[in-house]
Parts: sequence; C-alpha cells; structure tokens
Amino acid sequence: MAPTKTSLWFMPALIGVGLITLTRILVLWVSPTDLYVDESQYWLWGQDMDFGYYSKPPMIGWVLRAFDEMAAQRSAFTVRLPAPLFHGATALILGAWAQRFLPERPWAGFWVAMTYLSLPIVAVGSFLISTDTIMAPFLSGALLFYWRICEGGSARHAVAGGVLLGLGFLSKYAAVYFLPGAIIAYILFPSMRPNARLLGLYALAFLLAASPNIIWNIANDLTTVSHTMDNIGWVKEESVGPTLNFAGFFEFTLSQFAVFGPVFMGIWLIALFSAAPGRRRALLWFSIPVWSIVLLQALLSRAYANWAFAAILPATLIVVLWALERRRLRLLWSGLAINLAICLIIPALVVFPMAFKSGDGQPVAKRYINVAAISHAAFDLAHENGLKTVVASNRGILADFFFTGAESDLNLHSTPPKGPPRHYYEQEKFLPADLSGDVLYVSYGGSLSCDGQTIEPVADLAQGIGTWSNRALPAYIVDAECLR
Repeated sequence: MAPTKTSLWFMPALIGVGLITLTRILVLWVSPTDLYVDESQYWLWGQDMDFGYYSKPPMIGWVLRAFDEMAAQRSAFTVRLPAPLFHGATALILGAWAQRFLPERPWAGFWVAMTYLSLPIVAVGSFLISTDTIMAPFLSGALLFYWRICEGGSARHAVAGGVLLGLGFLSKYAAVYFLPGAIIAYILFPSMRPNARLLGLYALAFLLAASPNIIWNIANDLTTVSHTMDNIGWVKEESVGPTLNFAGFFEFTLSQFAVFGPVFMGIWLIALFSAAPGRRRALLWFSIPVWSIVLLQALLSRAYANWAFAAILPATLIVVLWALERRRLRLLWSGLAINLAICLIIPALVVFPMAFKSGDGQPVAKRYINVAAISHAAFDLAHENGLKTVVASNRGILADFFFTGAESDLNLHSTPPKGPPRHYYEQEKFLPADLSGDVLYVSYGGSLSCDGQTIEPVADLAQGIGTWSNRALPAYIVDAECLR
C-alpha cells in the first residue's frame, strides 16, 4: 500500500536521525574524556536499584543499570551511550507530534526532528548523561498523547500519555511543568479541553506511574524533594529570603539564546505575539510557564541554562511550524546553519579536549579530563602502604573513587556527616562506626588534625592538568577514629 501523505516524513527522518545518532555514538566511543561527578554518581545510584535517590528521582539510575548490564566492559562510553539514543528517540516523537499540526505539509515532522537534533543543548546533552536527556522522550510522548485526547482520542491514548508523564516525573521533577501549561491551555482554549473521562484516565495513569517515587519520598522524609528545593536557594530554612540578582537574570536569559540557538529563540519570541489561534497557540503555554518560573528563580537566586529544558520540547515545534506556515524558510535555514556550526564545535571538544585551551592554559573541558587520575594515585598509595580503606570528603573525588574503583579490593567511604548529609556519599557511603585502624584519607585542600595534633600528609595527589589541577590534594595515613 502506498504511504499516506502524512507518513512521507518518517523514513527520511528516521534515516537522518539514525545517521546523526550513529555519528554521535562514534564520537563518544573515541572520546578520551572521563565522567563528570554527576555522571559517576548517576551510575552509582543504579548499582543499588531503588525508587528514589539523594537528589533525583530513580529513572536515570535504572537506565544506567540496564546499559551497565548489557555492556561487555564498563567505561565512560557505556555510561553515556543512552544520551544520543534518548535524544534520537525524542526527535522522532517530536516529529510525529508536529506532523499532526501540519498534515498538509508532509515534511513538517522531518524538519522538527532535524531542528531538535541541531539545538546546542541537545548536541551537548548527546555527549553527557543527564536527567534532562532521560526525561526528554517521556515528556515528549506525554505531550503528544495529551494532544491526541484533546483531539478526541481514545482511552489508550490517555493511559499511554499519563504513563509517559509519570515516567518523565520519575526521570526529573521538571516534568511537572506539564501541569501549568495544561491548566492554562484548558482555561484559554476550548479545543484544549479533553473529554472528562479521558482527562481522568490520563491523571490516574500519571499518578500510578509516578507513585513509586512519591511513596518512597514519603517513607524517606521527602529526601529527594528536600534536596531539589535546596537548589532553589532562597527558600532554604537558613536563607535570608529572596534578593534580586539582575546579573543572574540576564545571564540566564542570554543562556537560552545560546542553548536553543539565537535565531530559533528569536522566532519563538516573534511567535509569542503572532502564533496561529487554537491548539497551535496553546503550544506556547507549554513553554511560557517554564521560562517564566526559571527566569524568576534566576532573578531571586540563580538558575542554570538547562533548568528550562522542558520548555524547549514544545518550543521546537513552535519555531518550525511558525516558519513553515509563513514560508519563512530562510529563517529556518539560517537557524539550522548557526546551530550546525555550534554542533560541529562540540564534537571537536569531545574528541580533542586537550586542543582547546582557556586563558590559564588549562583545557576548556578540564572538568572531563584526567578525572580518574586521583583515584588511580590514591589506590596505588593505599596498596603501597598495605591499607584496605580509602576515605574522602569531597563529592567529586568520591564520585570517581566509586566509579573507577568499582572492581577494586579497597573499601571506599565518605567521611561521616556533621549534621545533615551534604551529598549522597555522606548519606549512604560514610565510614562505618565499627571500622578501625589506619585508613588513607584524601583531602580537598586544607589541613588535618587529631586531638589537637596536626597530621602531616604522606603525599600530594594534585595533578598538573585537568579536573584536579591547581588544587592541593593532600593524602594522609590516619586512624579511622580521627575522621569521626
């Protein structure tokens, strides 16, 4: 049977997405970079399967555990492998969603898929593993099926959409940005008011899918929620309250032009005032609340560029649909060209990280370079001195200890927390009370004293280049009791 007009986009998109994804996988495979602290920590979470972790919901740990089980040999490559695959899947889902808006233009889905993969934030996210990356296909699917039930879809669309939104929530709590968008669209646009039964099914499926983490949080004193709130800053108990941070506000604003692409961000702003009515205009309301909330957070405290990633999924559709409907193809091409230029720089950084230096002579990507060196040096020092336990207090050092030393015969621990745990390792991997005798302690600068006596380090594990450069990393042989 001949393909329908609306399905003509899929095979070209599948080939394009496949080629880009394969290229990114090959770049990852040849990259000499090490895992960053967050990536190592996500991997470690997956070694202890749970329904929640110190600062994030569980999906990223589950995904990395699945890939770890399939890998013949664990490496930074196998940990990061899900990243290009998940973004590739997201591109195809967004393409399918876009094609429902413009069925008369058989290539709409193709252009949306290619545009998404061209975004600088997606290019970066394809070479690192993050919760945004894991959330992306689930949230995109949830949005697609929500549109289906607004168009009069079936119960299976409602259940599928709710489950996907729940899985997005299990990936990153930012998936709940779906709610303000859906509520505002429901109020403003009659076409965005799904059948009550379908809406109820969608909500019920979401709650059932999200419930493992919700129950886990309740059973664990809202651990993940409380540490997520810590990121907000001005709502902390010890905070003096919000203060206006105009520099942070403008920095975050500019960052969105960088991560989305300057032309595409400009088109989105134009569409804000000129988008077509009805469901197409409702798309805007799945981006506006996200950017508004994070802009407010940036003004009152701080915000990182990726915190508004949930806005970019519907924004990609808005940009492409606006350009296609108004035949502004030159704008679309120019946006793609600029993003492509950026996308070519990023793989170069990943493959040749030592070639790009900053003003201090260190590599631009130094936090991904020579990370494992301190672990190898510490483990060698422990073995040379007949020690069985290595301890640290710095989260970054500990993260690589546990990844690089996964197969080591050494016991690896964090120093015990003094008050509430500051990170996952203080919470779950702290030095046991019954462990005695000498241990190797690796400090992140500073000095060490016990009972008023200064302890002299036996070595300095500082590195000349990369993550641990320009930082004293004294190593001590000390009785475990001293660290308590």
